[in-house]
Amino acid sequence: MKQEKIKYGDIMDLGFNEESQHDNVYFQEYGFDYCIIEKKLTKKIYIYWEKETQLCKMIRIDSHKKMNIKATMPIKNLAHLKEIIDFFSDEVKEIDYTNFA
Repeated sequence: MKQEKIKYGDIMDLGFNEESQHDNVYFQEYGFDYCIIEKKLTKKIYIYWEKETQLCKMIRIDSHKKMNIKATMPIKNLAHLKEIIDFFSDEVKEIDYTNFA
């Protein structure tokens, strides 16, 4: 499956959080500070966006204490990302079932 790049502005519009961390080795290679850009969906599932590649993946961990990655799933594109975020949202949404036929 080929992933499409997702722009930083689109990620931030969807409520992702950005946390910068200074790592001199990383800065020397890329020219900017290392950032964790993610959106938590549940206590154990979150979406991570990589600044260098502009690609997303969904990650499931065992617990916040251990932080062992149990599974990952690449996000195809912006539409797929929005669909996943909507699925985990507490908001009630009407579903148009005519597109599933």
